[in-house]
Amino acid sequence: MTSLRRELGTSLHHQLSCVLRSAIASGRYAPGDYLPGETTLMGMYGVSRATVRRALLTLESQQLVDRRAGKGTRVLGHRPTALAMPIEEHLRLIEKGAKNTTVELLGYEHVPAPGEAARALRLTSGSPVLKIVRVRRRGGLPLRHITNYLDPPIGDQLARDDLGLITLVEALRRIGRPVHRAEDEVGATLADPATASALGLHIGDPLLEMARIMFDRDGAPVAFQWTLVPPDRFRLRLAIGGEEDRPVSALTDYGPFAPLDPDPGTPGDHDDETPA
Repeated sequence: MTSLRRELGTSLHHQLSCVLRSAIASGRYAPGDYLPGETTLMGMYGVSRATVRRALLTLESQQLVDRRAGKGTRVLGHRPTALAMPIEEHLRLIEKGAKNTTVELLGYEHVPAPGEAARALRLTSGSPVLKIVRVRRRGGLPLRHITNYLDPPIGDQLARDDLGLITLVEALRRIGRPVHRAEDEVGATLADPATASALGLHIGDPLLEMARIMFDRDGAPVAFQWTLVPPDRFRLRLAIGGEEDRPVSALTDYGPFAPLDPDPGTPGDHDDETPA
């Protein structure tokens, strides 16, 4: 059970609304999905029904969910737009960083695909997938908690012993499925019991989260990765420059931080269906 803590300095209902909002922003709960019921949320986070209801009311006031008696709480939130960038240098830096770290394999099992992983891999929700859970460390310090989901025809080709020695990108390259493109979404969440234990944190400590979809040369998804990192151990650094020798444009003020709702004043932005 994930027990939220009052000593974090914010109310329990605010902490819970932040956790759920982050899950919506990351796509774990996509538009049209239903959040867990009140009783389930009470058990998951060790809070009262009143706390759950206040958290859901907050999300409703932000027009992220639609609450209907007898039906549940349905997600309305929009997803951010993607930003394209070259991958070759990024993959090189991944492998360079891996040389100074070690990996502990925490889990390796076939499970029904969660909604977000199924969508990323273009599978039916609940289809069997290979779930790999690892922690990457530098010395004795855990840096990040990594969960990968792969379609079994791809995942079952990986050598399990290799996953504690090399990166997933390198493991995929070795079986002839090199990564040619990736899409990342970065958000924030709070540590649950399993993640807190693996990273040496307290339950409810803040975390950066990154959802990554990896694609092959033909644009087919080969892996979905969900990474959680403490903000004191990891920073996302972006370099933004103009094309050739020209200054950056006003458009780059946003960079990759596209607002979830680019134009909140436009009528229909909060209709039940996400715009195409």
